[in-house]
Amino acid sequence: MNELRLRIYEQIINKTPDGRTSLFNKICGVTIFISIFFAVIVTENSIDYRFGDQIDLLDWIIGGLFCIEYICRLWVAPLEDKYGKGLKGVLRYMISPMAIIDIIAIVPSFIGVRAELKILRVIRLLRILKIGRSEKFKQSIFHFNYALRSKSQELQISTFYTILLLLISSTFMYLAESSIQPELLGSIPRCLWWSITTVCAVGYGDSIPITALGKTIASATSLMGIGAIAIPTGILASGFSESLSIQEKVLKEEEALENNSNES
Repeated sequence: MNELRLRIYEQIINKTPDGRTSLFNKICGVTIFISIFFAVIVTENSIDYRFGDQIDLLDWIIGGLFCIEYICRLWVAPLEDKYGKGLKGVLRYMISPMAIIDIIAIVPSFIGVRAELKILRVIRLLRILKIGRSEKFKQSIFHFNYALRSKSQELQISTFYTILLLLISSTFMYLAESSIQPELLGSIPRCLWWSITTVCAVGYGDSIPITALGKTIASATSLMGIGAIAIPTGILASGFSESLSIQEKVLKEEEALENNSNES
């Protein structure tokens, strides 16, 4: 029994020999996504009307799986030093933030609440962030942090360019359209909203220029907005590439040292 408990504990804390996500946590992650998916689609009345009973049955099954997971976590909680031994460890785990999140995700399955409340399971995605402790996940975070740190100056320049583009385009649009469309583009802050949606290529269409000069400004803003998006993307890609190159170089050096030590 103690050996089974230890194995479950290793699965829960993601302690695998190859550093990958454990089977237990993979199943938990898939179950969380499935439960969120059905909680989302059941808010569509036509789907709820046709498949409501089947989705409710599936929701009970998912709730049962969540219960099993929760019981497993309670059972192995005393094996973690931060919770303590015996019943005291179980009680300490029950009042931990992650355990409370689990309870919030489980309860809607059994008390017949509205589908809108079941979407609270989204907060269980925090559990996925916690279990994402595999070596590959850590390396990905490291590469991302390296890209941000090593390219911080370039990103600052790109941010300055974007802000400058937004201010200049919104000012010009104010001068061109304020007298024609005072309600939509009658101030620089209103034009700033238009400028942001144009630069980001969103284009909600709630405010658009109607004069020839305004359309010319909008065209120039759209073209320069491509650069505002592409420049930081290229900078981050360069940072990622540098980080991967450094890692590959370090691995080759470690491999060479290991080979030399074996030969000697």
